[in-house]
Amino acid sequence: MNLDQIKPTGFILALFIRDDGERFLLGSGAYEFNKKQLHFNANSYANDIVEVQGNDGVFLAGQVRRATAQEFDGYIGDATVSRPNIEIYRKNFLTFFRKNYYYKVVYVFNDGTAIQRKKGFIVDAPEVKELYQKFPEYHISINFEDVNYYAYLEDDDGEEVYGKNTVVPLSAGSADGGLIWDAVGVEWDNIGAEWEDSSSSGPTTITIDSIDNVFPIWEIKGPAVNPELSILTTGTTLYYSGTVTATQTLKIDMFNKTALLNGTSVIGNVAGEWIYLKPGNNRVTYTTDNATATSSTIYWQEIVG
Repeated sequence: MNLDQIKPTGFILALFIRDDGERFLLGSGAYEFNKKQLHFNANSYANDIVEVQGNDGVFLAGQVRRATAQEFDGYIGDATVSRPNIEIYRKNFLTFFRKNYYYKVVYVFNDGTAIQRKKGFIVDAPEVKELYQKFPEYHISINFEDVNYYAYLEDDDGEEVYGKNTVVPLSAGSADGGLIWDAVGVEWDNIGAEWEDSSSSGPTTITIDSIDNVFPIWEIKGPAVNPELSILTTGTTLYYSGTVTATQTLKIDMFNKTALLNGTSVIGNVAGEWIYLKPGNNRVTYTTDNATATSSTIYWQEIVG
């Protein structure tokens, strides 16, 4: 399903994507929102946790954001829908919203743009009141482990497309480049000292415009042996122990903490620290045990609120 296919005619739609890939749409068709629906509950701020220190050296309370539960309320069907079909809609609603799943919520606007929230979980059991049967009301409440709103795009198959990406070439030799001796030696000659360019072998700078840390996806297309990704800015490194052949692709998702080799989980081969990118400039290196490895790519969505 492409987002253009669910473009709202009036206001916002909420597309729920369960972590097993199942999708469910609220705000249109059989599942209208009610008029008082508040789509964006502001995050609350903890007053018992200290996260930052003020310019005067005093620690500031209330600096940690906490996700506030988001409620979704509306009506199932209308006067034109038969009672048997209403019961089918009720069953579909109650079947989709179940415990032991995470939910992503994609808010689709009438201009075709969308934003998302991740790691949602049910805090109010799904409910469909049988009020008058013709107009039963539905209710579900979701809270989020992640307080951020992210940009969202998807392709025609409904797969998420990442709006930002940077190629990270293989780092080899001197990581930072610099002044090196030439073949003549230490005596002054016509060649003199040479500057080793770090553009092809040193760190790659990735600029993050988000308001918070980003946990990206790291993609390595083989061949690669024991690939390693290091963020020099934060001093964090993640390793993969194993071989990625020329016909394989390794995807390591730092947010969901998964590692897939051609779609098969290889999480047991991952060690080190889950990588994150800070707002601003990040210096990143990619190394392997084989000199024939190609470049890797880092993908992420910007945090927009």
